[in-house]
Amino acid sequence: MDDNARALSSDKVAESAGGSGMTEETRLKAELATLRAENDALRQQLKDSGARQAYAEAFDNSSEAIVIYDADGLLVACNRSFRELYGYSEEEARPGVHFAELGRIDVERGNVVVGDEFGDDDDYLQRKAEFRKKLEGSFIVRLKDGRWIKTSDRPFSRGGFVSIQVDVTEIKKNEEELRIAKEAAEEAVHSKSEFLANISHDLRTPLNAIMGFSDMILSEVGGPLENEKYRSYLQNIHKSGSLLLSIVDDILDTARLDSGKFTLRPQTFDLADCTKEVIEGFAPIALEKGVSIDLVLPDECPREIYMDRRSLIQILNNLISNSCKHTGKNGSVIVEWLSPKDGNISVSVIDDGAGMPQELVDKIGEPFLSDGTAIAPSNERGTGLGIYICTKLTAALGGTMEVASKLGEGTTFTITWPYQQREPQAGTPLHT
Repeated sequence: MDDNARALSSDKVAESAGGSGMTEETRLKAELATLRAENDALRQQLKDSGARQAYAEAFDNSSEAIVIYDADGLLVACNRSFRELYGYSEEEARPGVHFAELGRIDVERGNVVVGDEFGDDDDYLQRKAEFRKKLEGSFIVRLKDGRWIKTSDRPFSRGGFVSIQVDVTEIKKNEEELRIAKEAAEEAVHSKSEFLANISHDLRTPLNAIMGFSDMILSEVGGPLENEKYRSYLQNIHKSGSLLLSIVDDILDTARLDSGKFTLRPQTFDLADCTKEVIEGFAPIALEKGVSIDLVLPDECPREIYMDRRSLIQILNNLISNSCKHTGKNGSVIVEWLSPKDGNISVSVIDDGAGMPQELVDKIGEPFLSDGTAIAPSNERGTGLGIYICTKLTAALGGTMEVASKLGEGTTFTITWPYQQREPQAGTPLHT
């Protein structure tokens, strides 16, 4: 309020006071109240002005390009980042200019959209039209000069919309580099798997001959083997061949699992009989080392189960073999099936052997894993692929593997996966 208005207001207060018999004190209080109201109004104006100034600075200094259009497509306001993104001058991107005029400038300067992140075919125009119709989400386009621009448009309730645009070229470049690196890594894994599969196949042929002929001689098919020293040599040859064959099999299985060529073949079979069959296969090793291998099978466990029998046998074989290898003389290995729970079934292989330090437990699941210690006799060490194969097979079955171990206190491996008791009817999806 200016001085003349304030004087006029004071005169009116005085006139009112004189006409109504208002005292001087009352008149002064009225003037004071008027001044306070004027002061509050002025303070609010300053506050609003400061807020508008802050909003204006934030708008113009934003790293994102921001432009506002009204319902007729006329530019209402834009910030400096918008002008710099497309190379507009302040005159070219002035309030009131139609976006079609800005489009004409883009064509002249080569800022032309040649497609979006999904392609540059006719569908691009349809995708853009759908985006403009809904004004939801984001739309990433590729310009003629190679830049990628991400646009997010949002409508105003009174008409028009605000468009926020960001140059995401570096992000797209990084995505492309990651894609190329991923494909190269996948190709390397595929090549490695192919090599392992081929070399394993080539190794099996002479190995089968070595084991076959040594077995024939030990069986004395062609006549008695009277020299006990030669018999001992042949037994060592056969034993070493068997070990090498198991290593080749591990490598071959690893190659199949890594290359994605491993196929599950579910069937219905007796769970107890299958487990006993695996355990019986370790009778010679258990007898030689004095290790007991016991089976615990609760009544609640199903006797028949529908899953890939070969995978279960290989998992149990590898886990029991690992436990026998790391369990000393007169040690104990327990194969314990747990009662089904929440549609899952579990089996644990428990030993009281050497155990593992936590740093090794944390690495379980890595291929060619070796603890670097003398936990197992040197002639019993393998490739470190047995547990790795277990983790891959468990994952293929849709399950998980947990490991609990302490150095000097034994190890427990627990496999849990969804299961079916019988073959599902046609059209019913399998858990695996």
